[in-house]
Amino acid sequence: MNNLNTISILTKKIFKKTVEIQKEFPELYELLDETPLFFSEKEKNITIKDLRQYLISLITQQKYFEKEIIKKHDLQ
Repeated sequence: MNNLNTISILTKKIFKKTVEIQKEFPELYELLDETPLFFSEKEKNITIKDLRQYLISLITQQKYFEKEIIKKHDLQ
């Protein structure tokens, strides 16, 4: 797979995950503005590594948020 295909796939996954968060967890979606896309210090452009890290960050935040919601429901 070439770099453009990989970038396209990652971008689609990021978009899909963001839409999923927006629909299922609007409170978390509002906080995503505070989650910057980190760029490699050596690179001036967004790299595949940057996109992968950002996708992982979104997934991790969603999982954490889901766990917190479950905890709150269990405490009630």
